[in-house]
Amino acid sequence: MEQGFALAMNRDEKKSRARGEKPRKQRTGRHFSLHPSEPGGGTWIGINQGGLALALVNWHAQPLNEHARVSRGIVVPHLLAAENLERAAKLFAALPLEQLNPFRLIAVSVSERALMEGRWDGHCLNLSQKAWARAHWFSSGLDEMGVTRARAKIADRTNGTLSHLRRLHGSHQPERGAFSVCMHRDDAETVSYTEVLADREGARMRHAAGALCKERLGAPSFLSFRAPLA
Repeated sequence: MEQGFALAMNRDEKKSRARGEKPRKQRTGRHFSLHPSEPGGGTWIGINQGGLALALVNWHAQPLNEHARVSRGIVVPHLLAAENLERAAKLFAALPLEQLNPFRLIAVSVSERALMEGRWDGHCLNLSQKAWARAHWFSSGLDEMGVTRARAKIADRTNGTLSHLRRLHGSHQPERGAFSVCMHRDDAETVSYTEVLADREGARMRHAAGALCKERLGAPSFLSFRAPLA
């Protein structure tokens, strides 16, 4: 998007897990934010009035943390209290990371036109700046490296437009199953799709309460920004 950005995410879960709630405006620290919610209150994607957008994916390539007692769903709501990437990085210090399973966090500051990735492997947190460019992240509890290679081939064929982004997240290439972006396994599947579009007028979040191959996007939720975007 010219003068803005788009962030989209499929949420893949075990079929036995409770489904999340649709996005709504909520207060996080000094900011209002938009995000869907877990039944227990956490989330996996959101954006706040400062123009900070966050998305979290489980990092299955790393072993589970034997001391994990806290849901990774607390990470995004906690960091949405930040107004920029520098503040978000500092807020990690207040999280009980030693009680969380491994994850990767994608943090986008629209006003700064900056991108950061956080990686928690169960023992060490690594934060790194990324180029302001189109990128994809993939997560799977079944052969995460193989799934990443297969999905990356499909994602590299997209041109970055919103229509292509939606087709990608509803795609069953190379075939419907564990390796397709729209994922379907006997024990797990894509359970929702959420997209964030941000420009000078603010943010719009749209959500499908199911896989895009069978569900339509709902009406957008809106959030205004307190400062102009770059």
